[in-house]
Amino acid sequence: MFNPPTLEDLQETRRANEKLVLKALESKPEWVETELAKTTGLALSHLRAALASLLDQGRVRRLPGTGTRAVYGLADPGLADVPATPLTEDAKRVRDYLEGRADSALYMSEQLRMTRDDVMAALSLLNAHGMITCTFVGSLVIFRLKEAQALGQEQAAPAPATGKKKQVA
Repeated sequence: MFNPPTLEDLQETRRANEKLVLKALESKPEWVETELAKTTGLALSHLRAALASLLDQGRVRRLPGTGTRAVYGLADPGLADVPATPLTEDAKRVRDYLEGRADSALYMSEQLRMTRDDVMAALSLLNAHGMITCTFVGSLVIFRLKEAQALGQEQAAPAPATGKKKQVA
């Protein structure tokens, strides 16, 4: 009798496939999708599922290719590997700034009147807490809060029920 795989089984397989893909990507800077499939031994559908997850996590980025060839490489948003210590005031400012928007570190530093290094340190700490994601637009890195984090903050601090309508600017 055939037992279909459970959601846990599928997630475990995807995580194992992600490890294979990351190991291959560490060996050279750029990989064409078909070469990556051959090297890892993964079916193209499994490779694409792993790549989609890694892209979403900000660990892999799609690079400019020629024609329709998909090219991938490791993503490096420039964040330091720091422990998940309590959030600093700078990290809280950056987190609050990112609520409902996405932005680059340079623009955030201008808007928040902080140095770029301070913004990157705050982003590194937020990343250690699993609160942000990044997207690559060419060589520009765009940071945003993870949706679960933004939703969690909204639920944690509900708007006070005053009976008055919110004034919209």
